[in-house]
Amino acid sequence: MKKILPLTIALLASLIPVFSHTHSLQLVQDEGQNIVERIHVPPKFKRIKTEQKSFAEYLRNFPLKEAGSPVLLSNGNEKPNQEVHACIFDMPIDGDLQKNSQSIVRLYAEYLYNSGKEGKISFHLTNGEICKWTDWLSDCERKRNLRTEVASDLKKWTKYEKPVSKSEKDQFFRSYLKNVYAHTSPLSMMEYESEPITQNQVQIGDILFDLNKPGFICMVVDICKSTETGEKAYLLAQGNSPASDFYVIKNPKRVNDPWYHEEDFAMPAQTPEYVFPKDSWRRLKYLK
Repeated sequence: MKKILPLTIALLASLIPVFSHTHSLQLVQDEGQNIVERIHVPPKFKRIKTEQKSFAEYLRNFPLKEAGSPVLLSNGNEKPNQEVHACIFDMPIDGDLQKNSQSIVRLYAEYLYNSGKEGKISFHLTNGEICKWTDWLSDCERKRNLRTEVASDLKKWTKYEKPVSKSEKDQFFRSYLKNVYAHTSPLSMMEYESEPITQNQVQIGDILFDLNKPGFICMVVDICKSTETGEKAYLLAQGNSPASDFYVIKNPKRVNDPWYHEEDFAMPAQTPEYVFPKDSWRRLKYLK
């Protein structure tokens, strides 16, 4: 018995490195200002190349909240389930209308607005009508520029020629987004503004969308690729209903690894709070 015990201990000791290697994979770091710095890629993977000033680069460099921050709802309370996020986009919630699809709409709109592509900012409302940012801006400027001037008992309209300031324009843009939030939905996004794609076509900015339960939408915010096999892995992010922070979700199938590998998408695809059925991939048309 005395001889068996040392052998048993030695055997267990030999197995410790194996188990520690399996479970010590910690890809989410406490430091880092964006997902590139905060979330490392799996071993032998490398992030795919993206174009400068592209939407993909915009998402990769989007500021994150401090590690350990809770996911908040629009009323300031914490989301009941705090176990599903890997990190949180530092994007203050723009009212209780900024729900799942509206968070994605906001990211696309603000990217176009901040990158000098304002002419592309356009969304279909639930009734099928198109709401263009440039039309909204023109209308806001027209209303702003009309002033009344009293001369004796004569009241006439005159044009106020002072140019619109940057802060005023930003206010107009916020009002535009709130109007879009109020009059769009996941169904209008699906019907008018997206098209089905296959998994091998997936790019950063594409979404997982289930028509049968449109309250759940995930967007691909980063992609990496194996340097050996060519297999791809994706980071997924989502908002919530009721409105909440927008955050990168964990992968329930992997320990300390939030990346969703291609093999994880043998449909149905399991995320922490929803299971997406087959043919759930779609591409949004906002950048066209």
